[in-house]
Amino acid sequence: MNKIAVISTSTGSLDYVNETFENLRILRMKIILNDETFNDFIDITASEFYRRLSNDKTLVPSSSMPAIGEFLIMLEELEEEGYEEVIVTTISSELSGTYNVCLMGKNQYQGNLKIHVVDTLNAAITEGYLTLSALHMIQEGHSSAEIVKFLNDIKIKRKQYFMVDNLRLFVANGRLTGAAGFIGSMFKIKPILEVNNDGKIVPVEKIRTQKKSLERMCEIILADLEQVEEFIMTYISSDNLEGIEFVKSKINEVYPNHKFIEAPITPVIGCHTGVGTVGVAFFDTSKK
Repeated sequence: MNKIAVISTSTGSLDYVNETFENLRILRMKIILNDETFNDFIDITASEFYRRLSNDKTLVPSSSMPAIGEFLIMLEELEEEGYEEVIVTTISSELSGTYNVCLMGKNQYQGNLKIHVVDTLNAAITEGYLTLSALHMIQEGHSSAEIVKFLNDIKIKRKQYFMVDNLRLFVANGRLTGAAGFIGSMFKIKPILEVNNDGKIVPVEKIRTQKKSLERMCEIILADLEQVEEFIMTYISSDNLEGIEFVKSKINEVYPNHKFIEAPITPVIGCHTGVGTVGVAFFDTSKK
């Protein structure tokens, strides 16, 4: 069995998950705040980042992809450590150019590593869940071909929604597909958005208050879950603990003791979501 490593992008929020793997490497995105540049999580954590945003309502942070050179160095280091294959899981190619950077790196790499690049079509901890699945499958002895097939099969067997408290940064950074209908009233609504099966962020509903938006988001996801036999939930927030606890409690009323993974939205994604976002998703893990 080949020795397999996994490279994840920092957008997957795995820095905040209480699991460690010696064969995991994280490719860091960059956050730009005024004239300062930070490596995601290493130089600025979620709590520090959202504190800055809360203290300065005019701040418009931006993000950038990792350099191809960083990726190539990471591949070289893994090969030097004895790895023969690497599975790379990236944030949705519709939300970042990182997937293409990794494909270019794969084509440029001069070593002997067998490289598999997977566009997860997800972001935040739903992206992270796919990476964790790959890592667990490696521990169980699965081949890279089996793992890549599983990831490509399950990555759209999910529903993912989130409530944004303020669309200011989404609009400023151009990350919302079909935003035209929202822009005129973006400071008055708490919209529900969805990451669709193409990996794009699209509007679902416009709602005026955060409480009603969270209630409606729970209604939508619970209706989706009626069609599913087995699932695992993921929960995310950008410094909105009250909101995420509300959503978890609503799901738990119907599905007590359900499986879930929770993590903060890492700063590089927070550049677009801003403070106050709450997200919920599930993966359909039914054996069909």
